[in-house]
Amino acid sequence: PQIDCFYVYPTVSSELTVNANLVAGPEEKQIAIDQASRFSPTCKVYAPVYPQLTLLAITTAGDVTPAASEKAYIGVLSAFQEYLAKYNDGRGFVLIGHSQGALLLKQLIKEQIDPSPTLRKQLVSAVLLGGNVLVPKGKTVGGDFQNVPACQTGGQTHCLVAYSSFLKE
Repeated sequence: PQIDCFYVYPTVSSELTVNANLVAGPEEKQIAIDQASRFSPTCKVYAPVYPQLTLLAITTAGDVTPAASEKAYIGVLSAFQEYLAKYNDGRGFVLIGHSQGALLLKQLIKEQIDPSPTLRKQLVSAVLLGGNVLVPKGKTVGGDFQNVPACQTGGQTHCLVAYSSFLKE
């Protein structure tokens, strides 16, 4: 494939800690197969293991501290920086995240890609599933991001798609 996909998986860790360890357990492997492998015909997929907030942490009041959230983000940031340094070779990339993965990629876009013309040029698109991205009504930028716009057409690049679905209104 001519482009890469950098995939950050959703909350799946059943570990009994706040942040998951860096061992790809059966949950992490299966979700990558279920979600990211679908992109492999069109992009080279990178799916790093990161110290995500575990299922226990997000369902236990008080367990999700700023430090625990920062640890998860730093894990994704470090993996992205390593991907750029060792594997990217200037290729275009798609960011794909679901749930917690989408939220962490949203932060990565805001802090690393939105202010960088070089990374914005490499960004083919971002797909943030279950991660709300805000833009002012009638605009494509100016809410969460100042430079990375919301996609408006199917063939548009250097933009992002974000949505959440619900069982009921």
